[in-house]
Amino acid sequence: MLQLSGYYQSPGRAAREAARLTLHERYLVLECNGQRQIASLDSIQVSDALGTIPLTLTFSDGGRFVPKDDSAFRQWQQQRHRPSFIHRLERHWRGVGLTLLATIASIAVYILWVLPALSTTIASNIPASIEQKVGQQTLTLLQSSGFSETKLTQTQQQRMERLFSRIIPDEIRRDAVPLQLKIMHLDGGVNAFMLANGTLIMSDDLIQLAKSDDALAAVMLHEIGHHYYRHPMRMLVHSSLISLSYMWLTGDVSGIGDTLLQSAAFVNQMQFSRSMEREADEYAIAQMKEQGLSLAAMGEIYAQLQQSGEKDSQGISLPEWISSHPDMSERIKTILAAEQGK
Repeated sequence: MLQLSGYYQSPGRAAREAARLTLHERYLVLECNGQRQIASLDSIQVSDALGTIPLTLTFSDGGRFVPKDDSAFRQWQQQRHRPSFIHRLERHWRGVGLTLLATIASIAVYILWVLPALSTTIASNIPASIEQKVGQQTLTLLQSSGFSETKLTQTQQQRMERLFSRIIPDEIRRDAVPLQLKIMHLDGGVNAFMLANGTLIMSDDLIQLAKSDDALAAVMLHEIGHHYYRHPMRMLVHSSLISLSYMWLTGDVSGIGDTLLQSAAFVNQMQFSRSMEREADEYAIAQMKEQGLSLAAMGEIYAQLQQSGEKDSQGISLPEWISSHPDMSERIKTILAAEQGK
């Protein structure tokens, strides 16, 4: 038997009153204001042990008792009930540290391996109709954010169309999402990127920067490589999964629809990973060799793009084509090594 003095809060009342609690083997007796209340221990709920916060006993009618001698009640409670998992962790800091490390490791594995693999699987099975809608939505966004109709002559546009049609690999011609070229004007923009619906956007400045058709073909084939590996959709799915995972963890699922739409709208601003850039470069190099095109021209246009980016970075933000393609110097070395057959 254990007797404890403390404070009792009647159901529905904020005031606390002095009370005495007597704990027996199977029941307890509460004495408060001259009244006596008996209750079985099974009907009493005891709050979880959290740090030094005093334990609270809650009766079936909602009344609550807080003992003054919290340590004595804790000792009595622990003799009859195994401490909660959280309480055991608080008493063993090594366990807390290991749990924290395991949580961080799990998050890292999810972000670095699970999400990319899941994104690839989902993107590979997305219907062509969805890719078309996403690409069209992105194109609409571009037309309202600084991109306008090309200023190249009709003859120049036709030459680009013929070049693009000629260098498309046969395996891509049979793709469920057909490729198309769209030349657009962007003030001060050396830019090229592939939309999810197979539309290759090339800026006027990029076309005028190139010194040869082989150089332009290299840029086109690089972007076609992104389409071949479904990089735009993989990045879109990856971005969406991260947002959905965050909302799931925080319990806020009200904005799922808006999140997916916003991710689709800004697909053109997504930064491809280094591995994706290597994949696109390897695809372009292989196709340049197969089609008998000059890898020297490919290295030259990459060098020009690097110089253009360095020049613009003096007072203007880097062009999207440059900023989304890191390690240009290493990539140029890889191209030159492939040219020499290494």
